[in-house]
Amino acid sequence: MKLGDIGTQTAAGPSAAGNGKLCPGAVLDGRFAITEMVRGGGMATIFKARDLENNGHFVAVKIPHENVEMDAALYSRFQREDEIGVELNHPSVLRFVAVAKRSRLYIVTEFLTGTTLFHVLRERRRLPEKEALAIAARICDALQYLHEHGVVHRDLKPENIMLCEDGTLRLMDFGISLGAASRRLTFVGFAPGTPHYMAPERVHGRRGDRRTDIYSLGAMLYEMLTGKIAFNDEDISVILNSRVTGDPEPPRRLNPAISPQAEEIVLHAMERHPAQRYETAAAMLAELQAPEHVTLTGRRDRLKISTPARRRWRTIRIVAFWVLVPLAAQVLLFLLLWRHLSKK
Repeated sequence: MKLGDIGTQTAAGPSAAGNGKLCPGAVLDGRFAITEMVRGGGMATIFKARDLENNGHFVAVKIPHENVEMDAALYSRFQREDEIGVELNHPSVLRFVAVAKRSRLYIVTEFLTGTTLFHVLRERRRLPEKEALAIAARICDALQYLHEHGVVHRDLKPENIMLCEDGTLRLMDFGISLGAASRRLTFVGFAPGTPHYMAPERVHGRRGDRRTDIYSLGAMLYEMLTGKIAFNDEDISVILNSRVTGDPEPPRRLNPAISPQAEEIVLHAMERHPAQRYETAAAMLAELQAPEHVTLTGRRDRLKISTPARRRWRTIRIVAFWVLVPLAAQVLLFLLLWRHLSKK
């Protein structure tokens, strides 16, 4: 790929407290002294720990749940995040800690203090244009680095952007990223991306490329500037279909204070067809850093709002992809397992 006091309890294997669970006071693999649980999620639990091989510096240890370790696809996703993360080195990309030997699967990263862009937007709704463009520029700089090293993130969203207390920013979560040599994975029953920020080509099941990340960044900038999520609806199928059959509502209609240049940047990034978006993150970054030089092309006047008539058949096709394909994959896995067991 281009790319306080610590107890003495020792975790020699997957568990320090039984049932594969760690607890404060445990020392994972003789190196990471667990101090507290930070957060539990659907796939993993994150602990704060001291790295005993690095002057006791605090790190974050991400331990997958047992159901993840037993699911081949989810296990591969977790493994991929670590494989990609340790290859990266950029000030706005989460820093991973390489671990030579480990008794079980886990990920170690730098420990950050701050809040996610998701929580900032939930509290403030929308941001001043200058601040929004500055945040987008830093994300874009990180994307350019990833793309130059053969990595496509594919799941950009406000929850994956950490705004740190020291004023820096980190791009996180490489679970469904693609590296230059990545194999294709099918996540049975798991959406490969987040619908609110997903590029149209991802809705159709394509792998996507660097312009897929550019679309997602445009969708985040849209929300930062307007306080609204583009194509928002309670029905996920409506969200997905709207973005493949039409364009977002003009940002300046939702917030007249936005400059025409900022609106142009958003709409350029969120073009439905990848070939019409910014070719590279570097090209988008240049305009984010100097919006006064952005050329207005009349994109706003060419927007096409999706219509119910066009959505109907698209809905059937997309629902079939998102429901029937995972179901078919499950059946295939079952048949392969049954065949394997029947030979024994």
